[in-house]
Amino acid sequence: MVAMKSKKKKYRFFERYLDDGERIIEVAHRHILVYKINAAKTSFFGVTLPLILYFFFFQTAIWFFGIWVFVGLFGLGYHFINWYFDAWLLTNFGVVDIDRDGFFNMSSTRVDYHMIEGISYTINGFWRTVFNYGQITIDKLGSKTSVMLEDAANPKYIERKVLEYQERFVAEKSIKDHSTLKTMLADMIAYHAQQGKISLPEE
Repeated sequence: MVAMKSKKKKYRFFERYLDDGERIIEVAHRHILVYKINAAKTSFFGVTLPLILYFFFFQTAIWFFGIWVFVGLFGLGYHFINWYFDAWLLTNFGVVDIDRDGFFNMSSTRVDYHMIEGISYTINGFWRTVFNYGQITIDKLGSKTSVMLEDAANPKYIERKVLEYQERFVAEKSIKDHSTLKTMLADMIAYHAQQGKISLPEE
């Protein structure tokens, strides 16, 4: 119970993308190296450089460098949001692909486990091989569209987890359907027995 509450708190920013009764099991992000690369230039020119210029050369223009650093920090926040919300939500129902571009542009695509036709990943290039990140793709059943997560961290692990959760979903659905069918048949037999259409064997 404590672990479930902790996980819910950890993923609270993604709850808006869930349906009723859906819960997040795991979140697959792009590799953190992607964020660091994208943020490196902003970090240097937007934060480090103005601080160096202020402390060593222009200590009288604090307001100017203060604004400069503020804009740099805003840029770092922009890169972080793009990285953090460009993710896959692995839930008990399926995979939710979130694509966020900046602070205000967002889109999401859902692929339920019973609609997954196939999943694959590719790792191309020296650095991607060394740091173990690449592109992972899910093909949707009966559709030519696919959902992709670029530069996913440890794509083989994500592929294995999606297949594991898909297998669990199918097994639970089969048990639930079997239980529902059994209940329906029992209700039908009881109903017809009450109507005198079926003679139940005497003990």
